Amino acid sequence: MTTPPRTGALELMVGPTAHDLPAQLLAQEDIRVHPPAQRGSIAALVDSLPPGRIALVDGRYDDVPAVGHREILDALAAGWQVTGVGSIGALRAAELDGFGMSGYGRVFAHLLATAAPDDEVALLHGPAPDYRPISEALVDLRAFAEHLVHAGVVGQGHARAAINALAGRWFGDRSLPAFFDAIASAAGQGSAVAARTHLPQLPAIRWKSADLRTYLTERSWTLQPSLHRSCPRTAAAGPSSMTASTAGGC
Repeated sequence: MTTPPRTGALELMVGPTAHDLPAQLLAQEDIRVHPPAQRGSIAALVDSLPPGRIALVDGRYDDVPAVGHREILDALAAGWQVTGVGSIGALRAAELDGFGMSGYGRVFAHLLATAAPDDEVALLHGPAPDYRPISEALVDLRAFAEHLVHAGVVGQGHARAAINALAGRWFGDRSLPAFFDAIASAAGQGSAVAARTHLPQLPAIRWKSADLRTYLTERSWTLQPSLHRSCPRTAAAGPSSMTASTAGGC
């Protein structure tokens, strides 16, 4: 549900990326929470409010057209500050790099550096208001694999092979069981068993939610905007997903 408008509010378009984040981060006085964006969501804000700040995080597609590049460019031209974080927001920021849209976080930096496809941030999730994730975004599985390499659980080559195997699958099939199966195939069952012991650390490892958590914690929308700010100050560093009921978002 959209919260009541507030003067000078950050218009935050968010869904599954915020799942399990502390409620107080979304309840800050100058944040107005909107559902995941779809085509026309940003245009509607531009038409109804004076220029302000938009943080585009999550978005829908499949059952509705995805949030478009043109409406973002129109918002920028109308004087809005638009920042992409975590999911389709980071994707759109990478695609519109150099056109005035800001990108924030490690997901944005990864997409900008690699030109990874849209489904890098895609996942299946449940309906509002919880938007509970059902599958895992490939970018978050990459982060988990990188963690396992640094922890000495698997080698770099084995981690790369596992991620490549998952990259070749439909995004809805990218689950934790599929991840551990890929680790077992690449590095052996013993490595998969060892990898499972790191599951308690996964919530803090997922780049998408970590980017959003840091963005909201450090209140980055109140800082001087930087078009190429790719990582949170406090961190080391398609578009979208689809719900089980056929609505998509990321």
